[in-house]
Parts: sequence; C-alpha cells; structure tokens
Amino acid sequence: MSRIYDLYPQDLLAPAQAAEYAGVSESTIRQWVHRGLLEAALPSQGRGVPALYNRPDLDKVKRILAEREAARAA
Repeated sequence: MSRIYDLYPQDLLAPAQAAEYAGVSESTIRQWVHRGLLEAALPSQGRGVPALYNRPDLDKVKRILAEREAARAA
C-alpha cells in the first residue's frame, strides 16, 4: 500500500471518515483490513488514537472489488 513519503495529511482518514468516503460501513473497513485488502497508512497508536487510512488506498480497494464483481458478472 502507501509508503510513508507518499502520504498527504489531507488524504488521511479516520475509520469513520474512511467509511463515509468509500460509501461503506466502518465494519466493512475492518473486514477489508482483516482480508488483507486494506492496510492502515498510519497504524493505531494506542487507546483513543485510531488508525488512519489513505484515500488512494481506499480508491484502489474499491477498484479491485469492482473489477472482481464485473468478472463474476461476465
């Protein structure tokens, strides 16, 4: 996924923001992470500090899933 020097502060999203941006629920974001489709750009730093996700990484996951769905439908 993203390398630290590819990150821009305006692209970093907390889980709720990432879910809203991607048009999915927060549980879907967690499922993507669990399935290895998405990795936190900046991992959680402990209690009260959420992981942050990168917009381009979310776009990539959505593109991959759309391609898979299109291949299944064909």
